[in-house]
Amino acid sequence: MRPDSSRRVTAATLVLMFLLSPMLAGTSAGLSRSTTVWSGTVSLPDGYLVESNQVLVIQAGSTVLLGDGERLGVDGRLTVEGTAGSPVTIGSISGDHHGIQFNSSSNNLGSTLENVTIVDSEYGITIYSSNPAINNLTVLNSDMVAIDIFSGASPTIRDLVIDGGGQDVHGSLETWRYGIGISAGDYSSPIVEGAQIGNLVTRGVNLWFNSGGLWTDISVYNVTGATLAASCAFWIEDSIPLFTDSNATRSDNGIIVRHISQDSTTRPTFHNTGVEDSQYRGVLVERYDHTNYSDLQTNAVFEGLEVRGTGGPGAKTPGLGIGAAFDVNTSGVKVTNALIEDNAIVGFRAFTTDSSTSLSGITIRNNGPDSPTQPHQGAGLLFRSASWSSKGPAEVSDLVVENSTGSGVVMGKGGAIGSNWTIRDNAANGVSFSEFHPRVDHIVSEGNAGHGVSVIDSGNVELSFVHTSGNGIGSSEGAGIYFRDSNYVMSGGKNVTCHSCTSIGDQRGIVVIDSIDLQLISTSVQGSLSEPAIGIDNSGSLFAGTVIIDDMSVNSQSSNFSVILDNVDAEIRGLDVSGDGGGMFWRAKGATTSYLSNSVIWDSDSHCLDLISHTELVAHGVSLMCDDSMPSLDQSMVNFTDSSLVQGAGASNSFMLNSSSHLRWISSDSILTPQNSQDDNILDVMWNIDVHTINQNLLNIPFASVNISFDQFEDEVFATQPYGGLYDYGPFVGKRWTPIQGWSQTNLAYVGCDYDGVHNDSASILVDDDKRVYCRIELSNQPPFLQWATPLDEEEFSSGSVIHFDASESWDLDFDDLTYNWTSSIDGDLISACPQPASGNSSSFLANQNGSDCLSDGNHLITLEICDSEGNCANETRGIELVNLPPVLSVGTTPSISSWGILYLGKTANVTIHLEGTYDPEGGNLWCWAEASFEVVDPDPENPNCPQQIVRSFTGAPEDDFTVSVIAFDGVNPSVSWTFSVELYNEIPDPEMEITRNGETSADWVRLDGSDTEDPEGDDVKFEFHSDIDGLLAAGSAPSDSVEWVGTLSKGSHTITMKSSDTRAEHASQWKTVSETVIVSNSQPFARISGPLSGSHIDSSQLVQLDSTGSGDWDLSCSDLPENGSGLLCDPGAGSSKDLVGVLWESDQMESPLGGSWKLSTRLPAGDHAITLTLDDGSGPVSDQIELSVSESAPVLVLDSPIPDVQVYSNLPVLFDFRESRDYDGDEFTVSVSSNVTGPILQDKSTDYWYNDYLLAGTHTLTFELTDENGMIRTHNQTITVLETGPVAIISGMDDGQYLPPGEIARLSASESFDYDNDIVLFEWSIDGQVVSDRQTLNISFQPGPVRIDLLVKDSRGATSTSSVNLTIGSSAPQLYDLTVSVLRVEEGVPTEVVTTIRLDDPDGTTNTVRGELTSGGVSEAMYFRDDGTNGDVAEGDGIWTSRFAWVVSGGSWARVEVWAIDGDLVSPGQVHTVPIVEPENEGLEEWVAYLAIPILLTAMAGLSIAGLAYMRRVNSEMAKDMEVIESWSSFDPREMDEEFESESSPQDPME
Repeated sequence: MRPDSSRRVTAATLVLMFLLSPMLAGTSAGLSRSTTVWSGTVSLPDGYLVESNQVLVIQAGSTVLLGDGERLGVDGRLTVEGTAGSPVTIGSISGDHHGIQFNSSSNNLGSTLENVTIVDSEYGITIYSSNPAINNLTVLNSDMVAIDIFSGASPTIRDLVIDGGGQDVHGSLETWRYGIGISAGDYSSPIVEGAQIGNLVTRGVNLWFNSGGLWTDISVYNVTGATLAASCAFWIEDSIPLFTDSNATRSDNGIIVRHISQDSTTRPTFHNTGVEDSQYRGVLVERYDHTNYSDLQTNAVFEGLEVRGTGGPGAKTPGLGIGAAFDVNTSGVKVTNALIEDNAIVGFRAFTTDSSTSLSGITIRNNGPDSPTQPHQGAGLLFRSASWSSKGPAEVSDLVVENSTGSGVVMGKGGAIGSNWTIRDNAANGVSFSEFHPRVDHIVSEGNAGHGVSVIDSGNVELSFVHTSGNGIGSSEGAGIYFRDSNYVMSGGKNVTCHSCTSIGDQRGIVVIDSIDLQLISTSVQGSLSEPAIGIDNSGSLFAGTVIIDDMSVNSQSSNFSVILDNVDAEIRGLDVSGDGGGMFWRAKGATTSYLSNSVIWDSDSHCLDLISHTELVAHGVSLMCDDSMPSLDQSMVNFTDSSLVQGAGASNSFMLNSSSHLRWISSDSILTPQNSQDDNILDVMWNIDVHTINQNLLNIPFASVNISFDQFEDEVFATQPYGGLYDYGPFVGKRWTPIQGWSQTNLAYVGCDYDGVHNDSASILVDDDKRVYCRIELSNQPPFLQWATPLDEEEFSSGSVIHFDASESWDLDFDDLTYNWTSSIDGDLISACPQPASGNSSSFLANQNGSDCLSDGNHLITLEICDSEGNCANETRGIELVNLPPVLSVGTTPSISSWGILYLGKTANVTIHLEGTYDPEGGNLWCWAEASFEVVDPDPENPNCPQQIVRSFTGAPEDDFTVSVIAFDGVNPSVSWTFSVELYNEIPDPEMEITRNGETSADWVRLDGSDTEDPEGDDVKFEFHSDIDGLLAAGSAPSDSVEWVGTLSKGSHTITMKSSDTRAEHASQWKTVSETVIVSNSQPFARISGPLSGSHIDSSQLVQLDSTGSGDWDLSCSDLPENGSGLLCDPGAGSSKDLVGVLWESDQMESPLGGSWKLSTRLPAGDHAITLTLDDGSGPVSDQIELSVSESAPVLVLDSPIPDVQVYSNLPVLFDFRESRDYDGDEFTVSVSSNVTGPILQDKSTDYWYNDYLLAGTHTLTFELTDENGMIRTHNQTITVLETGPVAIISGMDDGQYLPPGEIARLSASESFDYDNDIVLFEWSIDGQVVSDRQTLNISFQPGPVRIDLLVKDSRGATSTSSVNLTIGSSAPQLYDLTVSVLRVEEGVPTEVVTTIRLDDPDGTTNTVRGELTSGGVSEAMYFRDDGTNGDVAEGDGIWTSRFAWVVSGGSWARVEVWAIDGDLVSPGQVHTVPIVEPENEGLEEWVAYLAIPILLTAMAGLSIAGLAYMRRVNSEMAKDMEVIESWSSFDPREMDEEFESESSPQDPME
């Protein structure tokens, strides 16, 4: 390209940018509109923000590409219209983008996303305080969080797929927050329906800090691998979501619920949830602070849960299970209808819990590791540290535990309530309680390898309706029910109880070891495989205590004992030991009395009942069925009462008395002689004597004295009969057996009785059975027995009270008639004073009945005397008091009185004094009133009145502080009063608000009327009207302001509050309020196309002005609309819009929308168009439509350059840019441009390019002609003015700063100088200010050094232009060639003229000195050469330098000539030539040389040396000046380049 062409392109570009800048600015300004539509591929390297007043619509099949780290932000509304067949894809230009972010300003603006796929992102969708609706979303491999929800956001998400995330950044981040599917926090509450979330690193669903939401059909799988946080399918922290029909599969952990903040509530609810094949845990619920175990809360609710495969073969890595498939730690859960099965660890475990945990309908089976080292490590259900707090314990009901590799249920350290447990086929115990307080009913424990139920080291155990069978088979220690160390001390209420417990077919039935305060109630044992069926061994117990057995049935085969009690003190009632084998062994601890009653004991083949070490055993109603063996006693004291011993027909002895035993057989069946092994045994057969003391009328005599004496064994008995006159005495020994004496004689007893000095003795009684003795005493007539029931002694009554006097239970031994006299110390005979029914004997009557007032007020001594018909009397005196009691005053107030006794009351307010509990004890007249301290109230004495309420106000009070007394007066007693203080205060007016409306929508007017609000004291009323949505509506004070507000409310549920006060300073910031809810529905938008008119005809090139004047939405603020909403429907008073209204213009003939602004200028292709205006505020679209007919048109010129009437200079090209021209019918077309000055400029050009050309000076009329393929033509004319310009000087041939070798000709040209007006008239060259030429070219040579050449050009108008170049002329070193000497030999000592020549080559021509040296015989002589055409030099300046002089040589054989050239400080290499010296013909020459030539030569050499030094100094100085000039021309320092070369060519001195 020519240099001038390059300059022209650059200039044209600048012109283009200058001309286009207004258009670009205008285009940018015009982008602000309501609706934007994207389709196809949209690249956003810097991201994009949907502004708060903008609607962005992304059409189906579109692809949006975001730059690395960029996002699509949404402040307004985003509508993505993907379909199943044409989804919208959000991808990345490069790197990873940050997806879509909904900001808080987009809330309630109706954003919707349909069928969207997001790839190559760090974040998929982020939502802050917004609620978009998202359907059919797929997020693939989002590094950080696929969906991130914050700040109270509430999106609706349906049909979600999240696949992959976190693997690409795993191990490279310091944060744990990556590889997460969907996260919601900070009060967010999404609705998520249908989600497939999997192949993540950290979390599938992550909820935190007070979040919730409704989650349905959520499937999470393969969440694994996190190292900075716990990987899990579902993470719930401090949140309350509801999950339904969800599942977690093959993740590190299934569900983790963690409560952290005490300011938050953690309680997720899971309905119908499955957790399968978790690597570590299936479900974990915990409080983060494990040390804070007080006030635990239910932190999770599960209903319909299934957990299986935890740590099992289906897990990512089998065998890594931790804790339990379902684990609870320092927390609480409610689980209903759950199945926990096939887990390689414990099924369910709860550590540190309380009543906050409740399990119901749980089936736990096939859980635990293979061969656990401890039974609890393979338990189905494990509880530890379950606190029984004031709120109660944990509850477990309807439980099934099967096939655990350890125990079925293990509970330790704590307490729990349970019911309906079925525990079977577990590898250790069925149920184990250790240091535990259970209250469990209805347990079925079957087929377990260990005990059915085991209780160890536990107190306060309450078990009921326990059934065990088939437990412990093959184990000698296995039992149906097993107790050990359960209650080692006696307590008042913390005993161990098994009620209605049954063992059938267990290895052993019930086994108890070292346990006291144990109660086995209504228990039965059948078919135990090993004996004893009941075994209680307290030999290891250190403390005294009893075991209670009540209603126990034992029916098991045994050869020795079915029941063994060893070192046991017990209370046994209702024991039935029967079956093929029986027998009972009972060794007492002997620390306390034992009891056995109402029991039947059958013997085994070898034993019946063996009793050992009983300090006292009291047996009653015991049947011993000892067919094959005898009962025995050893070191025991035993009492059998009402008992029997049934023995075989051949039995000759009853009991075996071994040693130190005493058997007392009391009131029982007959007994055979015992057998003994020692002589220190006794058997007493004993009986009771029932003594009745009676008189001659056969009536029992109360309080008679009785004495009983015996012939042997017993001491005489003295006693007083009870009031009933009868008593059963004994038992007394009837007969005694001892080993030495055998049976004694039957004992005789003698009974005597005394009463009222009369004595009688009965006949002797043979003590061989229980006997009744009637001891009859013939008595004289006895006084009656007085039985006075009421009134009680010292009882007090109010005046006139009805009093019941009752002695009707009095009686007489002689059946005499009785008379009753009641006497008052005040009122005398009460029978006569108090009217009585006609019948009766006055043993019972009512005083003061029916107002008789027969008993006066006062302290009475009432004497009752009862006499029989014989005059025998009995009497008693009691004191009672009747007194007129003062009124009982009960006072309450509304408003209530403060705790410090002051009633604060408004100056005009009423106080209601409540007297509902006030009464007169006598029921008499009562006056009640309230009296202020500044007034006197005189009640009407003739009209008693005590209302239940007194309503008072104190508007006339002289002071604001006073007292009020509430007074009650009965007319008899002094008045009773209660006084309280009153402080009156200026009242704040109560607001009275009336709301009226003319409609329900946000466009309808609302009137808030508070004009009925009045201040009680008449102060000015201050008021405010507030909406909790729209804020302060109105404020002011009456009467200056009207107490009302009229306006519109934004859509939503408003709480409208009227606040009222007065203008008094002390009431500043004090208000009374009244509120009412007003629900305002959304105002639908209104769509109207106001222009053009429907049916209009235009062509395709015309701009159609689509106008929506009259359209709008009342929920829009006019200030947010163009031109403040002029011509549009909007709310002029709203500060901001409550709706975001999408505006969309569409044609049925066009695939893409026309635009999204309220007014739109556009063109339409040919055809019949249905133009639709659609408005959408998120509640549903509304639209209007018109019809337009569009015909074809010629191409339309869009001329970006030149602009009309522009002025340009002739030295700049004119830019022709019509690339934006178009044919609106899609036809191909060309553009031609011509000028009236120069003719055609462009011919049939394409619009694919822009063009430029130079125009001559002058005013041009440009004609643009556009022709399409159909021959339709459109022309356009405009003018352009081209201004003349000056010349441009350009030097060519040599560049500025160019180096010119020494001696070379500089060839310079001005031929490239130009003038766009072609009128250059002068070229002028100057060197150092001196004009050297006026030609167009300059050829010149220069001395070495810098030189500047200037060019001036001038046009015909005198305009000039200059240009310069700087050159550097090189210097050269001299070189000598062709040294010749004119003689071939020289004679010694003979002067010989010799001509010596040499050729000098020095391109820069600066060498002016050539010197030489003639040497012979050790003597030198200087030689001088010249090239000036003199002294033998042939031609001046021909480069041949000549020396001519007479040589005189002497000595030696050769004369040596050496010649060199000197150029400043440069010296050429020397040239040498030798000439032989021959003998002279005479000696004259030798003498001349010796005596004259040599001294002359030496003098000349010294002079030349001095001149040479001076010359070199001058040359060096001139060279330094020349170098400074050269350096000033150049852009580089030649010395730097020299140094660079030197550094490359010369190695550095190693010594430096």
